[in-house]
Amino acid sequence: MPQVVPVSDFRADVKSVAQYTDNGEVVVLTQNGRPRWAMIDYDEWNAVAREQERMIARSILETEQREASGELRVLSADEWRERRAQRNAGR
Repeated sequence: MPQVVPVSDFRADVKSVAQYTDNGEVVVLTQNGRPRWAMIDYDEWNAVAREQERMIARSILETEQREASGELRVLSADEWRERRAQRNAGR
């Protein structure tokens, strides 16, 4: 569960908030009682961002392989609209 801290408290004592991110926790800073910013440890954020990039690259590669094998076919916009209309007509 993230630590919720008003931005005024953060401004008053940055080090007390930094201890949460140093321990791997997410800190949500609020402004006027509403969530406004989220803080996490940079190394943790970087690791998550790299994993997301790998997942996207893997998905693109799998899609390209499926398309090359004929298992997947890219539709034109007109083909997609026609299929969508047929699907909606069947409801």
